[in-house]
Amino acid sequence: MTDFLDESFSIPARLGVVAEVRDGEFRLSLHPRPQLLHHGALRASVIAFMIDVVAGIVLDDDPDAWMLTSDMSVRMRPLPAPTFVTTRSTILRRGRRSATAKVDLVTEAGEPVATGAIGFARVQRRPTDPVKPPASRERISMMFDGSRTLDGPLREEAGIVVLDAAAGSLKMEVTPELRNPAGTLQGAMVALFAEAAAEELASARWNRDAAVTELDLRYIAQTGEGPVQSECVLLGDGPDAPIQVELSDRSSGRLTTLVYARTATIPS
Repeated sequence: MTDFLDESFSIPARLGVVAEVRDGEFRLSLHPRPQLLHHGALRASVIAFMIDVVAGIVLDDDPDAWMLTSDMSVRMRPLPAPTFVTTRSTILRRGRRSATAKVDLVTEAGEPVATGAIGFARVQRRPTDPVKPPASRERISMMFDGSRTLDGPLREEAGIVVLDAAAGSLKMEVTPELRNPAGTLQGAMVALFAEAAAEELASARWNRDAAVTELDLRYIAQTGEGPVQSECVLLGDGPDAPIQVELSDRSSGRLTTLVYARTATIPS
């Protein structure tokens, strides 16, 4: 699978996610740790990672093709992080060139936490591409066993640098720790960077503790050498206004991702 991350240094592989098969369904579960929170809420990019991977594992069944995320929408309840979340997936469409899935995240009691829709594009693997790791239930369970966790906050581990908070201008180097086996920036790490840009802009403009609760991502181009840089536009006059985030690869000047985000204040 495209997002199979068995390297011990990979940041996405150290989120503490656990893979399991429950009631015949493949699921990812998580006990949120402080490293994954922002102002008490679970980061939207962590939710994006769980959506991306749980749907990707089910849909990525061709060893000669990459299943690359083309778009994703995430909606979260603006509440403090629960002690446990797990996924429930529905495959909406599985075609020869593309696929779509819906993923809900719920607490142990079944209460809704977040929901997301995700689309994938199937791209044939070229002879010059990296070797695609084989996927099996045993290897996936071994990788996602919850034992590997981050030492510091997720944003710091990713190396995100703020250039101009009020403009939502940030920079991130494209390191091996952030790439997937296809050699490009992992989809949820793209989401993390966009999330950071939106929260910086909202916090600076409105002088409040802002956490991102909505993300709409369109993955336009693969990221090359980087670094990646963000540019933001506030589409309104208040703290609940949507924020447009454009991410570009500074090594090529190409727009790589178009994102729309919203922030909220999480109650204490």
